Amino acid sequence: MPRGEKQKLKLLCLLDLLKQETDAEHPMSVAEIIERLADCGISAERKSIYDDVRALCDYGVCVEAAPRRGYYIEQRTYELAELKMLVDIICSAKFLTEKKSRELIHKLYAETSRYGAAALDRQVYAAHVKSQSEVIYYTVDAIHAAIREGVQISFRYYHYDASKARVERKDGYRYAVSPWTLVWNDENYYLVAYDDAEQSIRHFRVDRMGDVRALKRARCGKEAFEHFDLAAYESKTFGMFGGREETVTLACAERAADAIIDRFGVEPTFIRRADGGFDVTVRVFTSPQFYGWLLGLSGLVRLKAPARAVDDYRAYLKQAVEEL
Repeated sequence: MPRGEKQKLKLLCLLDLLKQETDAEHPMSVAEIIERLADCGISAERKSIYDDVRALCDYGVCVEAAPRRGYYIEQRTYELAELKMLVDIICSAKFLTEKKSRELIHKLYAETSRYGAAALDRQVYAAHVKSQSEVIYYTVDAIHAAIREGVQISFRYYHYDASKARVERKDGYRYAVSPWTLVWNDENYYLVAYDDAEQSIRHFRVDRMGDVRALKRARCGKEAFEHFDLAAYESKTFGMFGGREETVTLACAERAADAIIDRFGVEPTFIRRADGGFDVTVRVFTSPQFYGWLLGLSGLVRLKAPARAVDDYRAYLKQAVEEL
């Protein structure tokens, strides 16, 4: 490349150099900047570096000066603590393959200096279970496109058998629903959609959906989703398993307050009892997963009402004992 053309790249190279090689603890002197630019075949003088730094500042890049030490960039799009949090989220997401997790983390390196990238690298760990397929990325993309265009989708739904083989549910039946939103719950991705045939809101594990196709039919369920509260829906479903939706009353020991708030938030009213505990009334889907959650809090949380749910819980416990 002719010398003049390299000079045109000097400002960009300087910006990359400051972004990748500096932070508050690692400023770069003007002499070192000149040397590093020379390694790229770009000649520079001390005065021109000062002018370039001023130009970057005028453009909105926060180049800081450390007296007698040099220049550095500290303010970035993401703080290092935020990047570490994003790395943790990516690593713990079961629907991401190990390969894709590392690719995404590597892209985050560009948002900090090489010193910050080293700190991120020490944060990398693998979730106990990671997806083995990258098909989910195309599935998510197809769902987002259908939501954006306001059309229905069809797909096949799968489960695993005792041989660990992926098996189509209902002998390859194609489900047809109106997609409305995607939610990440319990480290899994779910589609929340309206099923016109069932006249109800349903959810599906995205990693178990396959061959997703957009249909030439407008989306249904607008009325059902007009006042839809996603947070409330998530709190009612345990592990995103459905069931019969009911209003239940739980008798709780005071030590159970953390578990109740973690599950249902701070909105439900706690009715204090004379023994120091409290009663709380919430909406849930009375599924085996809900009863399993109750069992895990045995001694702290007791299902008090309605009678039908209490009877179902007793039957669940009896069956569990009989199967030991």
